[in-house]
Amino acid sequence: MKSTAERRESLRLRPKEKTFVALRPEFVKLGKLLDISKRGLCFQYFSKEDSIQKSPMLNIDMFISNNGYYLPNIPCREIYDEKISKGMTVAMGLEYHRCGLQFDTLSKHQIDQLDLFLHEHAELAQ
Repeated sequence: MKSTAERRESLRLRPKEKTFVALRPEFVKLGKLLDISKRGLCFQYFSKEDSIQKSPMLNIDMFISNNGYYLPNIPCREIYDEKISKGMTVAMGLEYHRCGLQFDTLSKHQIDQLDLFLHEHAELAQ
């Protein structure tokens, strides 16, 4: 049996509140944040098969719907985007995806806002 070693260099945290990630500029990928670190994040989303455009470099927005937290235009690299079978979504013509992103060069303001999110809006998974 093959062993899978953890390659992450930063501790992954889960959001305390429902947090969303949206791919710029058309927001064709909009989904729920699953986990996050100083170096990247993972989110899940639904989409139509033909609406997905692949690009290794992209920008995202991250926001919490009920408290005003908003971090726009975060530069990222797509590490993976996996299709996951989820029953009814296939029947409705939608695909369920899990997407991992690595942050690219962030501005000082973006780093500060990311640190704020990690310290006030995220926690260790239980």
